[in-house]
Amino acid sequence: MGTTSARVRRTGLFVTAVAAVLLTPAGAWAVGETITDVRILDNQRTDESTVRSLAGVSIGDTMELDTLERVRERLNTAGLFSDVNVWWEQHGEGVRINVAVKDKFPWAPVPTASWSANNKSFGLVFVHGNLFGRGKQLLIGGRIANIDSGATLAYRDPSLFGSWIYWQMQGFIQRQVIPEYNPSVDVPVSAERETNLNSYGFEIQTGIAWFRRLKTQVAWQLQKVNVNGSNTPETDTMPQGPYPGPVAAHSALVGIGRAGLSFDFRAREFAVMTGMALGASFDLASTSFGSDIEYWRAAASFERGVKFFRAHNFIVGGYGALGHNLPFWNEYTNGGPNQRGYLFQQFRGDSMVTAKAEYHFPLFSIGSLDFRGLGFYDVGAVWFRTLPIEPSNLQLNGSYTRPTLDARNFLPQTQQGFKAGRDIHNSVGGGLRFFLRSVAIPLIGFDAGYGIEARHWRFVLIVGA
Repeated sequence: MGTTSARVRRTGLFVTAVAAVLLTPAGAWAVGETITDVRILDNQRTDESTVRSLAGVSIGDTMELDTLERVRERLNTAGLFSDVNVWWEQHGEGVRINVAVKDKFPWAPVPTASWSANNKSFGLVFVHGNLFGRGKQLLIGGRIANIDSGATLAYRDPSLFGSWIYWQMQGFIQRQVIPEYNPSVDVPVSAERETNLNSYGFEIQTGIAWFRRLKTQVAWQLQKVNVNGSNTPETDTMPQGPYPGPVAAHSALVGIGRAGLSFDFRAREFAVMTGMALGASFDLASTSFGSDIEYWRAAASFERGVKFFRAHNFIVGGYGALGHNLPFWNEYTNGGPNQRGYLFQQFRGDSMVTAKAEYHFPLFSIGSLDFRGLGFYDVGAVWFRTLPIEPSNLQLNGSYTRPTLDARNFLPQTQQGFKAGRDIHNSVGGGLRFFLRSVAIPLIGFDAGYGIEARHWRFVLIVGA
């Protein structure tokens, strides 16, 4: 009997040991050992030193339980590789980390297009995401649109001489036809006023990516804005004509100093985003930065992604901002991509709060093309905290004009202060996304949003965004 009991105990211990081996992650076998070598394999377009820097693991580090997963996550998030494989093996007195990567094709001309009820656009963007094999980025692009046409040239160095310092510079030119709608009408037939303006300028930005996740940055932007006049839009019963009142604003040279702070713990693996990002920024336009006009803007945002069932993704996000003496072209707007179910830039103001919730799920795949669906809910409010106290020309043209150099002139229907029934808008709906696995952004996106207050559907189609 005692022999039988001992045999049963030995068998139980053996089964337990085997189960522990089978259920323990492979990386756990090497936990606590020293990394004696890091080997990079299969990279053809990306310099080996760049892969090592992105992997973030070095000889002399101690192997931890999540070391392999962290290396895989960092390389996938970099966006340079279509496939990443990481494993370990015994090497001398410790372990070797093997990193095998398959490079994405580094450049491509990407057509872009969007369609919504009041803004259609088409453009072409040339992007090189891995200049010199060191992850430097070049973008050249332009678009033609009803509301916001423009072109830009930008260069970004995400790691200056392999350090945590990054910098970028860009030049841009833009033509806008900015609509203003009656804020008390949820389903407007047309805009009350459209203002034509063009602008051009440049921006220089530099920052430090502390420990890869925390970023601090500063920037300087100089922009010349030329306002060409305001019109009454064309309707079914009336042709386009000059607006009977004053233009929405006057031309100005705008110089802005910007400071930003962000915590980015997000990781992306193909179409699925996990982790959280927090950000805050402050813009100051003043004569110290070469500006004719003075104002400030402050904003904060967050986004959180959670993965379910391997390929399902729940994403929530929020944004809050306010400003003082904002010029017409820098006011906050809501409607369209950030408030599906309403017109693009339908609501505007100097204060804004928005939130969203999205659930993304896989539908099917054809080769390397993934088809995904989503359901969403958007809520947002935008309003003017302050309007001119003394509307000097109210009796003449029924409008309010701010006594600043840009002479911002408001529609007579504009009201000061926040009113929940007027300013809060909600949208609910669904959409489709088409992903190529080697590309981190969707090739095509389609959303159908129902504006709850408007009781009206709006549709948005985006290609290559």
